[in-house]
Parts: sequence; structure tokens; C-alpha cells
Amino acid sequence: PLLLELPCPGLLEPFSRLRCMAACDREAPEKRQVGPEHVGQEAPGARGSGQFSSEGAKGTAALVDLHNSPAVINVIGRSTSRENADLQGEYRRIGMHNGRPAYRKGGTETVIRYWAPADRWLIDREGLQESDICNAYAEQGGALSPADEELVWCVWETEHNAHVRDPAFLVTSAPSTVQLSGRAFGKENWALNGEYRLVGLHQGRVAYQKVESSHAIRYWSLGDRWLIDLDGLRDVDVCNAFADARGSMHPGLPSLTWHVWDSARGRHVIDPCLQTLVAPAIVELMGRESMRENSDMTGSYHLVGLHAGRPAYMKVDGSGYAIRYWPLEDRWLVDFDGIRDADVCNAYAEAQGNSEHPGDPALVWHVWETSRGRHLVDPSVRTCVAPHTIRISGRSVYAENHALNGEYHLTKLVEGRPAYMKEGIGHVLRYWSAEDRWLIDLEAGFHGRDIANAFADAKGSPTPGNPELVWFVWETAQGKHAVDEDVIAEEVRLPAPDWSKISRPRRDWQNREDDRGLRSRGGG
Repeated sequence: PLLLELPCPGLLEPFSRLRCMAACDREAPEKRQVGPEHVGQEAPGARGSGQFSSEGAKGTAALVDLHNSPAVINVIGRSTSRENADLQGEYRRIGMHNGRPAYRKGGTETVIRYWAPADRWLIDREGLQESDICNAYAEQGGALSPADEELVWCVWETEHNAHVRDPAFLVTSAPSTVQLSGRAFGKENWALNGEYRLVGLHQGRVAYQKVESSHAIRYWSLGDRWLIDLDGLRDVDVCNAFADARGSMHPGLPSLTWHVWDSARGRHVIDPCLQTLVAPAIVELMGRESMRENSDMTGSYHLVGLHAGRPAYMKVDGSGYAIRYWPLEDRWLVDFDGIRDADVCNAYAEAQGNSEHPGDPALVWHVWETSRGRHLVDPSVRTCVAPHTIRISGRSVYAENHALNGEYHLTKLVEGRPAYMKEGIGHVLRYWSAEDRWLIDLEAGFHGRDIANAFADAKGSPTPGNPELVWFVWETAQGKHAVDEDVIAEEVRLPAPDWSKISRPRRDWQNREDDRGLRSRGGG
């Protein structure tokens, strides 16, 4: 379909900013090639498959409760050298389609959807549509979700002019990351601590690996064990640590008991402190005004392990600030005195029984006010899980609006999404919900509404640090925003802390006139 180009209203403003509501020029996506019959059956996209009818879909597919399906799934296992390898990635649930949950890859039109007439799950670059044309498919076989590891996927290959079975291709609800923490720094094999990312299958189960490292968590089927192997994904029973899997489908379970190799004893020894869990590595706390009491609680909190059955976090600046769970009242506490078993805190938020970690933007934080002698709601204080820094690069220094290049740091939430600003400059990167777009504004900051120097259609991407996003930058000569495929937005990861080098300050327990709420009980 042709994009209708509308004139942008208003005069050209400084920094070449203009309202980004008009449709913009962009190259049409490559036409997908769809194969004929495959393994004796009519393949998706083959002609003569029949016209779709919504009534037929209801008759052939039992409706599924949306909330019983996973909210996030991952596509993994396709070799990067093979066609359609870019189908891999994280997909988020966007609603129902033909009686089954539908998922979209952030920053793209690519979706996983159900096709009722053929009882198949399809992966389609063209989004939600009533068509059997697709880039990959799997026979449904009673699976109510595409994240069924029994499904075998067939992926389109132009060379064969057909969809070809790829046993390594997998759609799974296994977590995209697993955190491993608790091994004491300096102790043998302490290097196994860190974040491991989902990379594919190994011996029939999901496998995880550290970024830019060979360190891996893999499954060993002969012993039904999860192995942590600093030498990577290999088919041997040699490892640095292991835990009996007991049928678990992924290794991110706190209930696993880990045995770590001890050279002095010549065997693996249980380390009760070592834990694997599914939780964000970093939680950001922001919004407390700098002149107000307890403003120094804002910042990045890094995962340190489990406390009271939930993930616990601490700042790495030596301040001692921690975010921990208090089970007796089902609350998240921000505590100046770190990880401990007490209901004393500087700030708290009701967990409401369903908050698995404190990085939920919906949490309402109550902060201690000495002048009032109690905790008061501060609606500006929010927590979230988002990259601390986004780097924009690729705009030519000779091109208009090249000033958008640079690093933007997390500042606050705007319309429920993280918002970023360059340090010392008013350039911002923010979300505009009316059109589901990420905007770069070099002049009006957080108040520019839909006027911007550049934008990218979010397409469900929860943060702007997504290399899949396509950026449109204002071009005065063309009188509109034009696509610049060289512009890339990517997250800048904070380094993992070395807790052995982070010392906590000593508190003066005798003179605490300004104790910032540390004596208050139960958030009262």
C-alpha cells in the first residue's frame, strides 16, 4: 500500500524540528518469498488454500484465556548464517488473534500469530493479517501457545523455494536472562557470578551464556543436571558447578542447590549462598527532588541476591542504600542501612502480592518526611527496569540535526516509559504514546509534544535502546522527516559491580537527630 504524504503544519523551528505526524518516505520492505508444498502438505502461502473466515476460525480453535499465556516469549536457535535468522529475539504479547495469543517483536512488524484454517502457528514479518503467507510455521498440534517446545518449526529458505524444517529453531517461554549471584568474590570460581542470556538449545534444554564471554549454563541430559561451565557450551560432564535439574525446564530457579568445584577437596561442594534467579540485574530509582529529604536514594541499584525470598538490590556508590522485600507487610523497602531483617526504612511501596521485583513503574512510593514524622506519598518517585544510558550514533556530522548523536541518561518516566536527557544539555529522548513513537527533541525537552527532530515508530519496543528501530530525521530540503538507516540507538550497559571493593559507611548510632525515617516502623 502507498503511504499518503501529508504536509507538516507550522513553520520550521530552530534545530530543524517539525511535527512528526505525517507519513514519511521509506523504502518498501523486501517482498517475502513464500514456498510451495513442503513435506507433502500445502505450505503456508501456497495458492488455493481457501479464503479465511472468522466464523471458521472460531469453529476450529478453542478460545484461550489471554492471561494464561506467557507475556513474553523468545525465538532462538536459528544459525546467524541462515536466511531468516533475524526472526530471533524477544516477542511480547499484544492481544488475541483468531482465538490465540499474538506476539510482536519490539521495534518491528514481525509477529507470531495463529492461523485457524490450517491449525498452525505462523511467524510473519507483515504483522497481524488474515493470510497463510509467512516466514516460518509450525503445526499447532493442540498447542495453545507458540511457546511449546514440542513444536517443530519450518523456516522459509529461498534456495530450496520451500519452508524447511529446522529442529534447532525454538519458540520458548524460558526467561531471556538468568542471574547468578552469591559466590564470594576472591573465592575459587567466583567468576561464575553474573548475568547469562538465552542463546539456544543444548541437549534438549535451553542454554545461557554471558555476553562477550564463554561462561555458560547448560544442561547435561545423562545426569539430569544443570552445569555452569566457564569453558562454554560443550558436550562433556566437566564443569565448575552443577545442580540437579529435577525436571526443571530452565536453570533460573532459586530452589536449585548448587555444588561448586573446590580444588583443595578435589570435589564439588555445596555453596548455600550461590543462587540462580530470574530478575533484572539493575533497578533504577528516580524522581526525588534534589533539595528534598532522602534525595540521595535515587540511582541505580544492582542485584546482590535473594532476601526474604525476593531479589534484593544495593547501590554501588558505598552509600549503603538497598531495596529489599519485607514479607510481613508485603512491601518493598528502601533502606539506608542495607540488607537486614527489619521494618525500618526510608521509603516503601506496597508490593500488592504480585510484584516479583521492585522495578515495577506502577509501584507507589512513600518517602519519610521528618517534619511530618511519617512517610508521605511522592508521586514523582518511580522505579523501573530500563537501560541507564542510551547511545545515539550514525548521523553524519555533515548532515542536518547531527547534534542528536551522543549519550542520553535516564532521567524520569514520561507517559509510563523511560525518558532520557544528555548531561548538561536540553536534548532529550522520550516516548509519545499518541503515535507509539520514540522522539528525539533537541529544543523543547520533555514538553515538545509531537514535535521532534527525529522519531522512530516504537512498534511495542519498551525502550529506545533497540537496534531494530528505524529512525526518521528532519530534512529541511525535503520538508519532512526522512529515514536515516545509519542512525542507531543502543543501550550502554553498566559494568557489573565488584562487591569486595565496595565498602559501606559507618553509621553514628548514638547521634541520629536526622535519621531520615530509620526509626519509623511499618511505614507508619
